[in-house]
Amino acid sequence: MIDSTGSMYMNKVMAGMQANLQSSLSSTSSSSDLDDSFKQMLSMAMLSGGSGASGSSGSSMMMPLMMMLMEKLIDLQTEMEESAAAAEESHDIESDEHWVDPNDPNVGGGRAVTSSRDSSSEGGSDEPHGRPIGGVLTQRFHSGHNGLDFGIPTGTPVQSTMNGKVVYAGWNNQGYGNLVIVENGAYRTYYAHLSEVPVRIGDRVSAGDTIGLSGNTGNSTGPHLHYEIRVNMRAIDPTGQTLG
Repeated sequence: MIDSTGSMYMNKVMAGMQANLQSSLSSTSSSSDLDDSFKQMLSMAMLSGGSGASGSSGSSMMMPLMMMLMEKLIDLQTEMEESAAAAEESHDIESDEHWVDPNDPNVGGGRAVTSSRDSSSEGGSDEPHGRPIGGVLTQRFHSGHNGLDFGIPTGTPVQSTMNGKVVYAGWNNQGYGNLVIVENGAYRTYYAHLSEVPVRIGDRVSAGDTIGLSGNTGNSTGPHLHYEIRVNMRAIDPTGQTLG
């Protein structure tokens, strides 16, 4: 049994340990830090138990102090693990989208940059699938506009959305500016207003490969990518295959 003097002293010690635990919770960043905190508080508990009260009261205080300390440390460890798991999950979600830093030294200057992210299933796709670039959708498919426009800084890598062969690569006089066309069977994908064209006619590309750098060439009012899908030479609405 703990007498009234011992009980008061234990409450005082626990208040100090609680403050120490709260400080550890806000500053502990690794398991080694947690181990150090545990050692410090364990030493505090042993010192308090030995010197704060005499005789049986001091000894009997040790067990409840140690039990409460262990419970608090277990709660702290659980909270840290849950926080780390949540941060890792958030990182995985953010990594799923391929965003390119326009200040990256690998971007621009006519240098092809191949993305490690496949825009479809493993090994690519023989049909168009996924976005050719990040950015903001600024114009949809409608009568008089055969594709989708993505506002994006000049020099951002543009990815092929399917496996295929480059059948056009260069300047176009019909308003597309620098244009790349990739063909696979009945499908053709158009990538227009490019600033640089690092591929040539006849090149074989895979879904996810960089086939150009975004720009503002041709009939364009600002840096963006114009993207089309054509089947048997007829333009179709690419929204479902691109954004769906």
